[in-house]
Amino acid sequence: MKNIMEAIEETAIDEKELKLLWNFVKDNLQEAKETKDEENRNKRNDKTLEHIQQYLED
Repeated sequence: MKNIMEAIEETAIDEKELKLLWNFVKDNLQEAKETKDEENRNKRNDKTLEHIQQYLED
């Protein structure tokens, strides 16, 4: 399994972009955690997963 640095080098993602992605993921997961409504929590989690998938495909 590749380590994170090898993956970063292969995808040509720079540190700033990686930090933006991690901040997005962190914020969305935190908001989902604080959401009482299960439907809204699931929507937030789905949005986070879609965003990660987009990064993986680029």
